Amino acid sequence: MLTSLTKKVSGTAGEALEIAAYKRLHDRYDNEEVVAAIIESELRSAGETNESFGIYLRVKTKVQNDEISIVRAAKEAESLTKDYLCATGFTEE
Repeated sequence: MLTSLTKKVSGTAGEALEIAAYKRLHDRYDNEEVVAAIIESELRSAGETNESFGIYLRVKTKVQNDEISIVRAAKEAESLTKDYLCATGFTEE
C-alpha cells in the first residue's frame, strides 16, 4: 500500500523507492545472477528483460550525472538555429 501511494504521489519518489529496493537486493545477495532471478518475473510481466533494465539504469545514471542532457541539446539546437537565421539575414522581431 505504501509503495502504491508513493508511486501515485510522485513518479520520481516511486522510481527512487524501486532503485533503493534493487540496490538492497544487490547488497543482500551480492550476486547479479541471484538478483536477476528475483526480478526476472517482474520484468517479464512488464515486457522487459534484465538487459533492458540494465540499459535503463545506465542511461538514468548518465542523466543524473549530467552526461546526457536533453535540455542542453535543445538549447544548443535553438542557439544554432538563431545563429544560422541571423547569418542569413533573418532577425527576431
